[in-house]
Amino acid sequence: MREKLLNTIRKHVIAEYPKEACGVIVQSGNKQIYIPCQNDAEDPLNTFVMRDSDYRSAEMQGEVIMIIHSHPDVPVLIPSEMDRIQCDYSGIEWGIMSWPDGDFCTFSPRADRDYAGRPWVLGHADCWSLIREYHRREHGIELRNWSVPYEWWTAGKESRYDDNWQAEGFIEVSEMQPGDMIMMKIAAPVTNHAAIYLGNNIMLHHNFGNLSARVPYGQYFRDRTVRVVRHKDLLC
Repeated sequence: MREKLLNTIRKHVIAEYPKEACGVIVQSGNKQIYIPCQNDAEDPLNTFVMRDSDYRSAEMQGEVIMIIHSHPDVPVLIPSEMDRIQCDYSGIEWGIMSWPDGDFCTFSPRADRDYAGRPWVLGHADCWSLIREYHRREHGIELRNWSVPYEWWTAGKESRYDDNWQAEGFIEVSEMQPGDMIMMKIAAPVTNHAAIYLGNNIMLHHNFGNLSARVPYGQYFRDRTVRVVRHKDLLC
């Protein structure tokens, strides 16, 4: 990374210290620009939540190619597991600057990690995140992001699966085959969970509060299945 860009990041990190600073680098034509963003986290000394409007504004100035944040007062600059999960979720490179040491590191999404054994992080590593990654990695199908960092299904006022599966290109099927998405209603008034059928009565899913896993598609999940769907690009 060019020193001029690093200096711009460094100035923002210093200005926000001891809070975590956050921002993005955008590619605008043949130039890379660092755009500071507001940290809206409840505990900005230890984490960051980038303001949505700032990110959208940055997207209007160019392609977002890197997410930046700072780690204040750390003995060694090492990305946390949460950093890595969010980086995986974002699909782009991340950069971290420590302060007052001023060290800088970058890391990329883990493209080859196993689908099973992933920690649950609502809005970043959940059932829809797994569905999206599976379709992207296995079939080159890009699905939009419907994950949010709150339990949208509890009151029944939002229906993110029921309202959007058709718009994402899925079609209901009667005979299940590997790669199909199983949509379920688990302890909720609306469809709130989904899994990928792998064949041989095994499904891949990321259930609330648990590690992602390959498990039998047993009676418990069959009784809670609302529909089985297949992406239109996978229809024979």
